[in-house]
Amino acid sequence: MLDDRDRPAGGREDLEAALVLHYSRLVRIAYLALPPEGDRHGRVLAAHAIAQRSLSGRGAGPAGPVGPLGLLALPGRWLRRSSRPADGDSYATLRQAVVNAVLRRTWWPRSLHQPYVWGLRLFPLGGGSQELAVDAALRGLSVTARMAYVLLALEDLGADEVAGLLSGAGVRGVPAAMETAQRLLAEHPADVLESSEFDPCTLHTRPADVSRRRRQARGAAVAGVAALAVVLAVVIGVGGSGSTGADAAANAASTGPAHAPIQVDDSAWQQSPRLDFGVWPARDDGSSSAAVGQALDAWTTQRPDVLKLGPGAAAGPPLQPVHVLWNGHLDGATVVLLFDSTRLARYTLPDAPTADDPVRLDVVRADDSDPASAGAVVLRSTDAGDRWLVAPWVDGVSVRDLRIPAAAASPATVSDGVTNAVPSPPTSGCGSWPALQLHVSTTAGGQTFAMTDLGGVTGTHLLYTAPPKSDPTQTPREVATPDTYGAESRVACNLPALQGQDVKQIDTWVFAQQPLPESQGLASWVCLRADQWSGSGSATSEFLPPSAQAPATVTGTEANGRTCSALGQNVVAQARWRAPDGKVYLLVAGTRHVVKAAVADPAGNVRQTAAAPEHTAAVVLTGAAATTGSGLGILDTGGQLRPMDSQPGG
Repeated sequence: MLDDRDRPAGGREDLEAALVLHYSRLVRIAYLALPPEGDRHGRVLAAHAIAQRSLSGRGAGPAGPVGPLGLLALPGRWLRRSSRPADGDSYATLRQAVVNAVLRRTWWPRSLHQPYVWGLRLFPLGGGSQELAVDAALRGLSVTARMAYVLLALEDLGADEVAGLLSGAGVRGVPAAMETAQRLLAEHPADVLESSEFDPCTLHTRPADVSRRRRQARGAAVAGVAALAVVLAVVIGVGGSGSTGADAAANAASTGPAHAPIQVDDSAWQQSPRLDFGVWPARDDGSSSAAVGQALDAWTTQRPDVLKLGPGAAAGPPLQPVHVLWNGHLDGATVVLLFDSTRLARYTLPDAPTADDPVRLDVVRADDSDPASAGAVVLRSTDAGDRWLVAPWVDGVSVRDLRIPAAAASPATVSDGVTNAVPSPPTSGCGSWPALQLHVSTTAGGQTFAMTDLGGVTGTHLLYTAPPKSDPTQTPREVATPDTYGAESRVACNLPALQGQDVKQIDTWVFAQQPLPESQGLASWVCLRADQWSGSGSATSEFLPPSAQAPATVTGTEANGRTCSALGQNVVAQARWRAPDGKVYLLVAGTRHVVKAAVADPAGNVRQTAAAPEHTAAVVLTGAAATTGSGLGILDTGGQLRPMDSQPGG
């Protein structure tokens, strides 16, 4: 992957030249390999610090060196453990120093002074589903294995060379780390590490202390933010992987007043390597632009009776020019939709405000969006239905009732990106549950995906993960085929519990299938994983009887945690089931590492175990256990796995 790289010979000047030339690559290596503990802001600064300190300490003056970031140069001592080049390769020398600094964790972060950034939080631009999968996989690895994977995938080095770099850092467990890294490399494409998700040199900014700075002199604050924005654009972006035209416009405009909105060109998304809200064009119905000023003023003044802040959304006004995504009049109200690179703000001014339909500004998180999660936004919701604004890369919209999987989808009329009023989910019950089916243009991939309205500004992306026997990889896929429609019809009645939580996506994961005793058919076990824009999420385990018309039974819930996510793939669920002959069974089902089932008494003591060759078991309950026994999963490691907060069904 590192073609056309200069290889200067040894020597201090050549090392400095190589550092400047390959700075962004060295920072990326450090960022990817650093431990995932803490936030991305801290990892970004630590990665820059490690790269800047990758030179030898010889010749540094008492005040410390002047690093390649100029104003962000680091005080104090440089790393003094970087390897002397064996072959005169300056870049390899710097890379070994970065590897050493990351793996010798006693140097990070206690004695490693980081670049100083006041008043802002920094984080990479974000990526799509592939990037999220890689990031989740990396979080479960040791630092040594992370570094091994980065060197194999990003640097395209051979296994022997990588092992030599790791051994040169003096770490233990190199063979095991290499085995883990090579397995991960086989599962994920190497080029995903080139994504903006893992680029600590091209960054979004977010305020860290708005409330305090607003109490200070406004003029000095604006001037300071403007100056720092210029430094970040020129300095931190050195050698970065670049950004879209929309991102560049936003960064350049950030030196101006916050009230100067920008409008992205209609064709920006067609040239952008990344599809998200940042490349949405400005659309309107020809109404007066005065409403845009009203919306910006509402976002700036933050009136408590108007502002509604979504979960995890940062408080405070926009600190950089915003994108105008929509301005117009819909179903008895003026609606303006704005985006400031991390948040969406939907301003609604009804013609005749009421308690049920007031003037309001809904501000929600919208960072780390992708083509699906940025596929559609609810502009207006009334008794007549929802009016959606769809992404410019969507070229077809239809409406499907999730409760009737065999019914065909109905085409929706779309005018300048805005749908006609389409059915919205019911406020109670689930006799029907409408979802948008969106088709992406062939230039952007040509896939079809589904979204539903759970009461937020953004739609909720629906995903489906097939049973292990149907898909051993257990990879989430789009709700766009008959088997996915059938699964969604069974769980749709549990979607109302997720309304109003700003849910980004829901994955219906069929993690096990179980033949019921006495030849009563094949039941399914589902985990409904709901991930919010804020980064938190919930999980619900459900038992689906064999009959396609039978409703799902909720067997356990986790209100906030990682169960059923990429970081919580060990799952077990239980339910009581009564056979036609009257026997009561405790059904236990788990994921691939569950090899046995156990029945425990109320004190948690295991009273009975049963083999689970297909990761499921059915245990006859007698006596007191028929009402008090609870199920456990026994992992292949010997550990016990308890179900989520259980709601055993009968």
